[in-house]
Amino acid sequence: MFNALRYIKRLEEVGLTRDQAEAHIQMMTEIIETNLATKQDFKDMGMELHNVKVDLENKVIQLEYRLTIKLGTIVSIAIGVAVALVKLI
Repeated sequence: MFNALRYIKRLEEVGLTRDQAEAHIQMMTEIIETNLATKQDFKDMGMELHNVKVDLENKVIQLEYRLTIKLGTIVSIAIGVAVALVKLI
């Protein structure tokens, strides 16, 4: 965890004024608060990834159904052509 008071004291130890140290800590706090991921961010990302996974699984199932129908159609046509050729011979 970020310890702001300790950070300010360390900056003062190396020669910064209290105002300079406080300005520095304000900027660091802003950077930390706006750029670091929170636990909620990770939870949200997990839910979003789950939704993407479910969508992909559904699309794969739809593609499987479509391929099954197309393959069935091709097999039916092939059988029909074979029967027609047998009748012609």
